Formats: sequence, C-alpha cells, structure tokens
Amino acid sequence: MKRKIVLMLVVVLCMLCGCGKNVKITTGLSKDEIFKFADETVPLNEMLLVLVNEKNQYEESLGSDVWSRTFGENSLEEEIKEKVKNQMIELTAIAQMAEENNTQLTEEEESLLKQAASEYVNSLEEEEKNAIGATEETVYDFYKKMYLSDKYYELKTSENEKEISDEEAKVIEVMYIYFKTGEKDIYGNVQPYEESKKTEVLTTAQSVLEQVRQGADFQSLAGEYSDDTEYRSTFGRGVMEEEFEQAAFSLSSGETSELVQTESGYYIIKCVDDYLETSTEENKQNMKEKYKAEQFKEIYQPFLDKQELEFNRKVWEEISIHDYAQCKSKTIYDVYNQYV
Repeated sequence: MKRKIVLMLVVVLCMLCGCGKNVKITTGLSKDEIFKFADETVPLNEMLLVLVNEKNQYEESLGSDVWSRTFGENSLEEEIKEKVKNQMIELTAIAQMAEENNTQLTEEEESLLKQAASEYVNSLEEEEKNAIGATEETVYDFYKKMYLSDKYYELKTSENEKEISDEEAKVIEVMYIYFKTGEKDIYGNVQPYEESKKTEVLTTAQSVLEQVRQGADFQSLAGEYSDDTEYRSTFGRGVMEEEFEQAAFSLSSGETSELVQTESGYYIIKCVDDYLETSTEENKQNMKEKYKAEQFKEIYQPFLDKQELEFNRKVWEEISIHDYAQCKSKTIYDVYNQYV
C-alpha cells in the first residue's frame, strides 16, 4: 500500500520521539472532539476516517476475524487505535509547523484537494457517512494536513539532502552454514557452551568447510549441518553480526569464506550475488528517507516539546472497531494519491 511520505514519517517519528511531553488527559472537550493540539481542536469524525480505513486495510490483508487475535500484551484493536492516535497527533503537529512557517496551499492545490475530498465522500454509502460523520469538509481538512505536512517536510529535508552511494546501500545475497557455540537466554544473550563442546563444534565446522572446498553441494551441507533453519539471506549493511557482515561483503559472487567466528558461533558463507541492483536501489531510497526523518526530527522535536496536547481518552476508549462493521471504505489514501 503506497501512501504519501508523511505517513511513513509519522511512524518513524513516533518511534523516535513519541508524542511529546506535555500531554493532558482532559474532560474539557466535547464528545465530538478527540484532541486539542496547541490551539487546534480536532473533531472525532476526522480520527474515525483514518481508523475505519485502517480497519478495512487490515481486514483485507488478514481476514475479518483478525480482531479476535492478540499480538503480545495488547489486542490488535488496541494497537491499531494507538497507531491512528499517534498518526493524527503527529500529522496535526507537522501541519501546524508548516503554517507557522508560511507554507501554504496554492489555489490549484486547494482545488485539487477539494475535488479529492468530494470524490471520496461520494464513494461512501449513506450508512457509512452517517456512522463516521464523514463530510467533504472533514475529508478536506484531513487531506490539507497531509498535503501541508508533505510539502513542509520535503522543503525542510531537501535543503541538506544526503547522497547515498551504491557501496553504502549495497544489498547482497548469501547462503551460509551455522554452527552455534552457545544457547540464547530469554533476553537474547548468548550463554556459551563449555570448552569441550565448543571444541567439538569447531571440529565439525572445519570438517564441513573441507567438504565445501572439495566441491560438495553447499545447500545440501547446510540442510545437514546448519543449526539455523534458514540458510539463505538477502541483506544490506548494519543488519547482521559485524564479523558475519564483514566476511560476507568481502566476497564476490560464487566465492566461499573461511570459517567466520562470531559471538554466537561459526559460519561458512557463500556469496550467491554480490550486488542485487533492484534491492540496492530500494535500500538506497530507504536510507535516504531514514536520514531525512532523522534530520526533520531536529526541528520537529523542539516544536513538539513546547506544545500542549489535550486528549479525550474517555471518548477514545469507548470507540470499538466492531461498531463500524458496516463501514467498508479503504480508499482514503488512494483517492488522495490520485489527485496529488
């Protein structure tokens, strides 16, 4: 599902900095108002627009029974509601930043967004419009926030755009055989084997390496000896253990490493492809966007820390996804993208 950059940005920003420090749980808002950020009060129906579209995207991908499942300590419904809450707060904050810094819509942009809002609302059944409280004005306000946020974000991050080289972004594909020298505890820390057992593992690994050198089938050896159920991996830099990564990126296509020792064990690595062009280009774009989000955080966080947020928790907690079973729309972002 492709969305505008700001929706990726808000996820990154929520991971980086949350939703600010000055949060007040309030009863000072009406039942039709969900939060107030600085001087702007956001209506509940704007939040419901996003929630319902998220609901339907998940049901399309995972099935309509997805809400009966649990993911960790929280239900999926709780997770989605928290995600939507954070998205809307971040979106409102960035749109306010844009306006305070004189980022405005042109007449043509306003016209396009109004057309998009009209098309989206007209695509809804009357029952769904009433359930959400969807109006052209509400959808336009949401689209305006998205557009201003995109526009301001691109303006600020394009000033010092970072060039990423092919070498930095390079993605490779390898096969490997893993011989573990310890067991991970519940915290993910490796508890090493006794020395005698580690010696046995090393002897086995050296024997398998010799078979590789003599031309034995690498995949068959991995299936027989590896302590990992996976034996093939595609990755860029900064993903694997340092020793594994250094060895893997030093290989050319078809080459096999010596024994590589890491904290968790020994590896024999075979390079399948030392440069995946399409994956490298995708990784380059991802690295650029991550850098831009981190760069934007430097101006966003100080702004956020100065603001106050009042959130109508009572109303939000009473909202249930099951109350909107009749709402089937999942195109609010698709319509937006068609116009802008």
